[in-house]
Parts: sequence; structure tokens; C-alpha cells
Amino acid sequence: MRAVLIALSCSLVGVSLTGCGLTGRGNSAPPQTVAELPPLGAAEDVQDSEVRAPITGTCGMEDLQHYVGQPRVNVPRGAMPDTYRVVGPNSVVTMDYRPDRLTIRVNESDVVESMACG
Repeated sequence: MRAVLIALSCSLVGVSLTGCGLTGRGNSAPPQTVAELPPLGAAEDVQDSEVRAPITGTCGMEDLQHYVGQPRVNVPRGAMPDTYRVVGPNSVVTMDYRPDRLTIRVNESDVVESMACG
């Protein structure tokens, strides 16, 4: 019985000490200063070429990008995939990535800010 109590006590101390290391204090490196960061490369002039964001997933977001900047109610339900979600400024969302789900981000005025798969 005494051996069990000692083992249990040691386990609790170990868990307590492990929790202290997860607080973000202690051995973390200080943030880099601007002088320590590598220099930026030269900017490339894209002139009149079309610049598009990378498309990932299978949600069909590429066909809906022209609704960005418009009120959310302008996006026709028939054009959206079966799986979608609308995320507002104070929305709580899961962090799981689903390539077939369209995520529509709107601002306080219910205007579409972005559409992406996930």
C-alpha cells in the first residue's frame, strides 16, 4: 500500500511540473528584432497579369470569388456546395480542415470578405 502511495505521489509531482512548462514562461526565446530578420527580396512587377490566390480543396470556391465584397445575401444558395458555413467576426468555429466545405467569412455588415475551402 505504501509503495502505491509513493508511486501516486511521484506521478502527481511529475504532472504538476510538466504543467508548469506549458505556461509559455521560462525557456522561450526572445522575439527577433527587425535587424535580425533576413532582408526581403526585390518586389516583382506583375504589370497587367492576373494575380489569383492559390486554390485548394474541392468546394468550388473559385466560381464564387466574384461575390467577395458583396452582401452575403447576393450569393445564390444554388451556387454553393452542399457543405458550407458562414463565419462572422465573433463566430466560434472548429479548426478542422474539410476540403469539400466552403467557408464564407463576412464582416459586421454581413458583407463577404473571403471564400475559401476548409
